[in-house]
Amino acid sequence: MLKFRMSVLLLIFTLTIVSCSDSSEEVPCTADTTIDFPTSTITQIEPNKHRVYTDIVINGSAEEVWNILTDFTNMPDWSSSFQGLSGEINNNSEVTITYILPSPTTGEPTESQFNRTLSYIEGQQFGWSTESTTFPGIIDNHIFKVEAISDCQSRFIQTDEYQGTNSFFTTNDLANASIPLYNQFNTELKGEVEKQ
Repeated sequence: MLKFRMSVLLLIFTLTIVSCSDSSEEVPCTADTTIDFPTSTITQIEPNKHRVYTDIVINGSAEEVWNILTDFTNMPDWSSSFQGLSGEINNNSEVTITYILPSPTTGEPTESQFNRTLSYIEGQQFGWSTESTTFPGIIDNHIFKVEAISDCQSRFIQTDEYQGTNSFFTTNDLANASIPLYNQFNTELKGEVEKQ
């Protein structure tokens, strides 16, 4: 009887291993639709310091999002504002950033280029922090970040922090002007990743 029980247990154990090790069928990754909503906030940190936070959930792996986000050559094909970076793409390298932004005086779309020192962590985030040439006296700290939620879903985060004073614009003015542009870029990035 003991021999029979051992044989049955061995058979069950063997069948369990075989059924669990059958990797010929790939289980599809399912996106969590309960978290698929964008976030936008402006927080006053001090009287002349405001933080912008935006994020969006993208149905694509963090690697897919990062690859499209950092393909600066093709960025103008899908982004209506941020047109990309040129120069050495490494931490602490000097780059030229190109945007199409509304002119502060006319409101018309105008190409603007800024030279910045890049903060760069491969596969995770990039950004820059320096005094604005357009709004002297105000320092910005702009970050683009990708976080994995699962194998097939990511969160893209775009933040900025404005600090200082300017004769014409407050940090709150700049934060409020940034929110629609950042949300638009986030939505365009999501669309580009999800059409792949």
